[in-house]
This record gives sequence, C-alpha cells and structure tokens, in this order.
Amino acid sequence: MVIATVFLTIIAGTVGFMLGERHRSDGRGAGPGETNETQGVSNTSASSAPSEPACPEAVIQTADRLGLPTDLRQVFKIVTERRTVVWICQDGGGKLYFQSKTPKTQDADEPLIQGKNALFLNGVQEVGNDEYTAVASDGNSFEVNRRQLVVHFVSGKDDDVQAVVSAE
Repeated sequence: MVIATVFLTIIAGTVGFMLGERHRSDGRGAGPGETNETQGVSNTSASSAPSEPACPEAVIQTADRLGLPTDLRQVFKIVTERRTVVWICQDGGGKLYFQSKTPKTQDADEPLIQGKNALFLNGVQEVGNDEYTAVASDGNSFEVNRRQLVVHFVSGKDDDVQAVVSAE
C-alpha cells in the first residue's frame, strides 16, 4: 500500500509539472518578453524589437526565391559616386547578405532586377567595423566600407574602385 501511494505521488507530480510547463509555453502564462497570442497583443518590449530598417522588398523576395531566411534587416548601406547602392543585410540568425544595385539609366527609381542591374550574394564576411567582403560564384570579390566599394576581378582586369558619397 505504501509503495502504491509513493508511486501515485510521483506520477501526479510529474503530470502536474508537465501540465504547468504546457500552460506556460502555450501563451496563457506568458512572461515578460514573451508574446501572448490568446490576448492578441504582443508583450515584447520595444527595446527588443529590431532597430535596423528592413532590407528592400526586392532583396527579401530574392532571399525567399533562393530558400534563404526573409527576416532581413539592413545593417549597412552605401551609395557610391556612380550611384551604385550596396546593402548589407542580416537575418535573424546573424548571417550576412550583400545586395548591390547599379542603375543602368538616369531614373533614380529604377527597379532592382537581379542579374541586370543588381547582384545578391550570401556568405558575406564582416572583416572590421562597417567593413564587409563577399565573393560571387564567378570568383570576383567585393569589399565595401564607409570609404569605398572595390570589385576585384579574377580575370586580371583592373579593380573597379568607387568612392562612397553616403553611408548608413
């Protein structure tokens, strides 16, 4: 009889603990910084929200098409003397992506079109404060920082160096 009572006490304690954990994880017992979906309101504090702007929609669509994360936030952006724009984007897991756009016309609002006026690269490396490198599938490499954008060509062609006129 004593053994049965001890056994039932252990089972009841285990079931109680599991129900308590389930109650806490399904939103009814959301603590600070957790969302409570049953209330329809997020309890996430404003300070934990991403402070960086989202990357351009065309970049997010490209990432989605490639099966990459789409929670991309802009961590760095430059515009060069030749109107080339480079965004360095970061996903929620901390991986970095390179997106460039070099307008082919004088239209400042020319859409970003991958393979025509734009290049998307993953596997970006941060090599310093606001300094990034990326390598394209053809072996050409890109270095970007607050001073310049440099493209190194594997063909031996002279490097393309563009001065930065604005950086964020």
